[in-house]
Amino acid sequence: MIKKILLLLTFSTFNTSALDLFKANYTVYKDGKKIGKSSIELTKDELNYVITDRTNGTHGMASFLGFQRTEATVFNDNDGLLTPDSYKLKQKVAFNKLNSDYLVDKENQKISGNYKGNDWQLETQEPFLTPNLVSLQLFIDVCAGKIEDLNYDVLKKGGIHSYQFKVTSKENNIIEVDKIHSKASRITKMWLDTNKKCLPIRTYHIEDDEDRLETKLIKITNH
Repeated sequence: MIKKILLLLTFSTFNTSALDLFKANYTVYKDGKKIGKSSIELTKDELNYVITDRTNGTHGMASFLGFQRTEATVFNDNDGLLTPDSYKLKQKVAFNKLNSDYLVDKENQKISGNYKGNDWQLETQEPFLTPNLVSLQLFIDVCAGKIEDLNYDVLKKGGIHSYQFKVTSKENNIIEVDKIHSKASRITKMWLDTNKKCLPIRTYHIEDDEDRLETKLIKITNH
C-alpha cells in the first residue's frame, strides 16, 4: 500500500509556466475511503526554488502505522531547465525509517549522497531531475504543448532511472497523462486541468488487482 501511495504523490506536483509560488492540498483515498492528506509547496528564497511534498496518514492503516513523508528539492530555473542543487527524503512508517539525500557539486560535476545509510557518489554531465521535481518538469512540458518524447532522467538511490509518460487523451481543458510501467498490471493515470495551471485534479493507481489508490485536489493557494 505504501509504495502505491508514493506513486500517487509523485504525480501531485503541478506546473506554473513562470514558476509561480503556490501551496496545493490533496486528499488520498484507498478504494474510495479517505486515508491521508498531502501538500505540495513551491517556495523561493533569494537564490533558489524549493519544491516540498508532505504527506500524513490520517485514517485507516496509514494512520495506524503513523505514515509520514517529507520530500524536498532545492533547484534553479535556468531558462526553463530545472536543475537540482540538493534532494532530501525522510519517511517514517511505524518503527521503520527511510532517509535519502544528495548534494550536487555543479562545478566539479559530481553528486554525493546517502541512501538507507549507505554513501554513494556519481559523476554526470547530463541533465537530470529528482523524484519529486520530475513532476513539475512533466507538467511544464505538457502545458507548453509537448506531447511526445516525455522521457526524463531521474537520479535516485545513487543511479539514473528513466521515467516515461504518455499523453493519452484531451477533452476540453483536461489532459490525461499515463506513466509507462514495465508491468502491464500496474496502471498510473493523472488528469491535468489547464484552467488550474495544469494542476492534476485527480490521480489514479492500481496494480495486481489490489484496491485502487487515488488523490483528489482540495484547494490551491498562491503565495
